[in-house]
Amino acid sequence: MSTRNFKHMSRQQGLSLIELMIAMVIGLVLLLGLVQVMSASRNAYQLSTGVARTQENARFAVDFIQRDLRMAGHMGCVNDQAHMAAERPGASDASRQGLNLWFLTEAQRGSRDYPAIASFPLRFDMGVQGFEAQGTAPGATRALAAGTPVAGNANQWSPALPDAINRLRPIPGSDIVVVRYLSRDGVPATLASTSVSSYTITPEAYGTQVTTTDSSGLFGMADCQQASVFAANGGVNGSGVVSASVAGINGSGLLGDEWSLEGNTQSKPVLYRAESVVYYVGVGEGVNVDGTRPPSLFRARAVLDGTNVNFMPEELVEGVESLQLLYGMDEHLPSDLPRGNVERTRVASAVNATPTNNPSNAQADEWRRVGSVQVGLLMRSSDRSTADQATTAPNVLGVNLTRPAANDGHYRSVYETTVVLRNRLFGN
Repeated sequence: MSTRNFKHMSRQQGLSLIELMIAMVIGLVLLLGLVQVMSASRNAYQLSTGVARTQENARFAVDFIQRDLRMAGHMGCVNDQAHMAAERPGASDASRQGLNLWFLTEAQRGSRDYPAIASFPLRFDMGVQGFEAQGTAPGATRALAAGTPVAGNANQWSPALPDAINRLRPIPGSDIVVVRYLSRDGVPATLASTSVSSYTITPEAYGTQVTTTDSSGLFGMADCQQASVFAANGGVNGSGVVSASVAGINGSGLLGDEWSLEGNTQSKPVLYRAESVVYYVGVGEGVNVDGTRPPSLFRARAVLDGTNVNFMPEELVEGVESLQLLYGMDEHLPSDLPRGNVERTRVASAVNATPTNNPSNAQADEWRRVGSVQVGLLMRSSDRSTADQATTAPNVLGVNLTRPAANDGHYRSVYETTVVLRNRLFGN
């Protein structure tokens, strides 16, 4: 090897400091670009996940609320309006037709003293009843709470919450609605035995699921003229036979209203489950990645517990930050039956001139004029999704809901729907 070639090779060993610095700069630029791409992809994934979860939860929540609202006032082949109507327009209150709630004594039933029912869930004379969160009427502005929501007190709604709902610990700022009805599934039944103080009701074999599956312990029997609602305080056996006695919350029985019940094999009444449910927003059981608990939509169902009826809560879906409700009412003609012509929209506290959680007969008549319910939901992603915040506050049925911080990272969206109470269409 020549001396010249050896010297040339020795000069090519290693990199100069300048070359090394240039290589490092290029590497850092590439690494920074890679980090930015990964960060943008992560943010996009979080946002798309938040949007998808929010839409999915909203559809689920709306579907559940719609199902129950559409059943409001169902009392068999006629609705609560028909059962609670006067025999003729302008007739006295005492001429009302036959809804027999066993939860009243014979004397109370004769005077239609429905407010005397001791347990709030059992006011089956009202198919729908609402409670307005204070400061959430259309046109109002309310700030959303940050972090884990805090349960309110009964006086933060109008009318004030009855104890049965207040014990559920709802979150203030969201409306509450109670729906009562006889279930959509019914089965012909026979009054097998009667006495002054006890009754045994036998459903036909093909319909025993009405009494044995998911029973609330509350039942109704109805034909196209009358309806009775009672507690099966004697239990339900394996064949679906229902036993009820005049004891505990049952203050009376059929009181002579056997109609076609006893011994009639041609036109039997129908046995249903009686359902009383309440929808509200409460503190969810889940925990977000930041350690907070989300607001959730709850459905609480009235269930017979010994001699008491209590609402048993079930969390339906998380991320429901606000529930707003408006009630469409039939034209205001007090001397006439409802016509199914919705002409007024009211918040729950304005359905009656003097709102109360235990309405009189006249006040309950106003709730029976409710023919539709507008439902508004403000949904948010459960965890922070790095979403850009809207420049305007979310508006739910006319209520402006401002964010708790300039940018809390939660994706939010508003969903609204109108539900027609099908048992009250055209005054059915």
